[in-house]
Amino acid sequence: MTEIDIADKLEQARLKAASYGRLYGHKETADDFVKLIYARLYPNAPGDTVGERDSWIKRQPDYIEAIERKRDAYADFKTAETYLKIVFAEAEVWRTEQANNRNIDRAHR
Repeated sequence: MTEIDIADKLEQARLKAASYGRLYGHKETADDFVKLIYARLYPNAPGDTVGERDSWIKRQPDYIEAIERKRDAYADFKTAETYLKIVFAEAEVWRTEQANNRNIDRAHR
């Protein structure tokens, strides 16, 4: 890996930083949206026990859609987070290789 490769990777990470923040926001609001849908459905849920009402709510299309939205938001966020971690790890490997090369050069002087 060359210095140009690392510079390109870090530039890609900088460009993704804005979308990373947006994905984090989607993840956080998806959590709240699931809670909001649950709270909206609960008063109208049939059943005498909490378990019966909970079961009914979790079968409703609105709730299922909110759960899928949350799943997708978490998947997108984790993908972006993993990408950034990989870029940073590659940068650290490159830095370590450069430091080792400098030490080898000094040893041969």
